[in-house]
Amino acid sequence: MISLSPAQADLVGGALGFLFTVALLSYLIGDNPLYRIALHIFIGVSVGYIVLVVIYQALVPRLVAPLTSGDPVSIGLAGVPVILFLLLLLKLNPRTSWLGSLAVAFMIGVGTAVAVGGAITGTLLPQSNMPLLKGDGLAFLSSIIIVIGTITTLIAFQFWIRGRSASGDAQRVALIRYAGYVGQGFTMITLGVIYAGMILSGIAILSERLSTLYGWFLNLRP
Repeated sequence: MISLSPAQADLVGGALGFLFTVALLSYLIGDNPLYRIALHIFIGVSVGYIVLVVIYQALVPRLVAPLTSGDPVSIGLAGVPVILFLLLLLKLNPRTSWLGSLAVAFMIGVGTAVAVGGAITGTLLPQSNMPLLKGDGLAFLSSIIIVIGTITTLIAFQFWIRGRSASGDAQRVALIRYAGYVGQGFTMITLGVIYAGMILSGIAILSERLSTLYGWFLNLRP
C-alpha cells in the first residue's frame, strides 16, 4: 500500500486539481477530448461515491442489519421495502405489471405526502406566523410584500374565465387578470434572483478554485 507524506499528498492533490481545472475550463474553446475525459472521471467518481453511500448508509443499516437482527418487528419493517422491490420487478412482465402498480402507487402517495407536509410546515405555517400586525417598519413592509407576492403568484397560475369574446378568445375577470400580471412580475423577479444567485455562486467557486491553485503554485516555490 502506497503511503504519502502530507507534503506529497498536497503536491499530488494540487496537481490533480490543476489538471482537472484546466480540463474543465477547456470547454470554453469548445468540446474536446480533454474535457470529456475529465467529465467522465467526475461522473464515475460521483456514481461510485453514491453507490458506497447507499450501501453503507442505507442498505446495510436499514435493510441487512434489521433482517439479520432476529427481532420480529425489525424484520417485518425491513421486509416492506423488499416486498415493494419485488413488486416493482413484476412490472417487467406485462401480465404481472398490475401488481407492480401497487408499489408505484405507494411510492407516489408517500412522496406526495412528504411534499405536502414539507410545504405546509416549511412554507405555509412560517408565512402564516409572520409579524403582519405585530411588526413595524421594514418588518411590516416585508410581510405585506410576501403576502401580496404569494397570493398574486398563485392567482397567476389560475385561469378563471368570465366567458369568451366574439373571436372565441377566453376572457378572464379583470381583477384576476391584473392580479395575475402582478404575480407574473413576482415570478420574473424570483427567477432573475435565482439566476443571479447561480451566476454569483459560479463566480465564487471559480474564484475559490483559482485562489487555491495560486496558493498551490506559491507552495511549489523553493
